[in-house]
Amino acid sequence: MIKKLGKQPLFLLGIGFLFLMLAGSFVHAVFFDSHVPKTPFLYNDNNKLVGAPFAPFDHSILGTDMNGNHLIYYILQGAKFTILGAFSIGIISFTLAFLIGIPLGFRFKRRSKIVENTISVLYFVPASLIAYNFLRPLLWEPMSGFPTSLAFRLGVEMLVLSILLVPPAAILIANETSVILKREYVTTSKVLGGRPYHLYRRHLIPHIKGNLVTIFKRQTIQAILVMSHLGVFELFFGGTNVEYGLGAGPPTPITFEWASMVGMYYDTLQTNVQWLVGVPLAFLVLFIIALMGMSRGVKNVMKLDERSVYLKEKREVEGTERTSTNLGTTDFIMDKDSSK
Repeated sequence: MIKKLGKQPLFLLGIGFLFLMLAGSFVHAVFFDSHVPKTPFLYNDNNKLVGAPFAPFDHSILGTDMNGNHLIYYILQGAKFTILGAFSIGIISFTLAFLIGIPLGFRFKRRSKIVENTISVLYFVPASLIAYNFLRPLLWEPMSGFPTSLAFRLGVEMLVLSILLVPPAAILIANETSVILKREYVTTSKVLGGRPYHLYRRHLIPHIKGNLVTIFKRQTIQAILVMSHLGVFELFFGGTNVEYGLGAGPPTPITFEWASMVGMYYDTLQTNVQWLVGVPLAFLVLFIIALMGMSRGVKNVMKLDERSVYLKEKREVEGTERTSTNLGTTDFIMDKDSSK
C-alpha cells in the first residue's frame, strides 16, 4: 500500500508539507533553541527610523508583530505542537469512537438509539465551551506560576478534547455499522452461522474503511477548530502565559501553536495589521488542505485495491466457467462394455 500511496500526488503533497514543517520546527528547536529574532526598529529607504510591525516581505518573509518578533520563527516554533497535537487528538478520539461505535452497532441496536438521543444534546452545546470550563483552571497561569509541567498540561488538554469529540463520531460509526449489518448478504451470512468477528472482518470493515478514513480526517479538523476557538478565548494550547501588575502585557501562548497565534493576534483584526492573524490562519488552512489531500490519496488507493480484487475474482469465475463449458465430444463417448 505504501508504494501505491507514493503514486498519489495529493497524498505526496500533503505528507510533504507536514514533513517539511515538522522538520523545520525540530531543527529550529534543537539547533537554534527556538530563538525568535526581534526587529523593533528599522531605517527605511529615506533613512528614517520606523518601528514595528513590518508587513510581510517588507523586512521579514512573513512580517513581524508589534514588538518586532519575526512571525516565521513563531510559525516554525508552533508547527510541531500544532501538527502533532491535532493528530494526537484525532487518533485518540477516533480510537475511542471506534471501540464504542462498533459494539453499539453490533449488539446494542436499541440501546444505541437511546445513547444517540442522549448524546445528541452535544450537537447543540459547542465542545469549545465545555472545554473552556474544564481547562481554564489548568491552562490559565496563576500569579505564582504554573504548578504543573508543560507535558502534563498538554496531555490533559489533548485527553479532554479527545473525549469531547468522541460521542458524535461514535454515534456515526454505530449508525454505519447498523446499516451494513441490515444488508441482505450480511443477513444471509448470519443465517449460515457467521459469527460477529467474521461479519466484522469480512463484511463490515471492507465496506466502511473509506468512511473511517473520512471520520478520522473530520476528527482531526474538528480538533483544530476547537483549539482555534479556545485560542480566541485566550486559552492557548499548552497554557496561557499571563503577566500581572502594572504595565503587564496581554496573555501570550507558551507553545505558539498556530491556532493559539490566531487568538493572540485576534484583536489586530480591527487595525491595519491583519497579516498577524492571516499568517497563522493561512498555515492552518494549508494544514487542513494537506489532511484532505492525504485522505483523498488513501481513499483512492483503497478504491484501486477493491477494483483489483474485483477483477481478480471476476477472472477466476470466468476461468471456472470456461473450463466447465469447454467439453469435447470425447467426454460423452460411452464404453461398449459398460453399455452392456
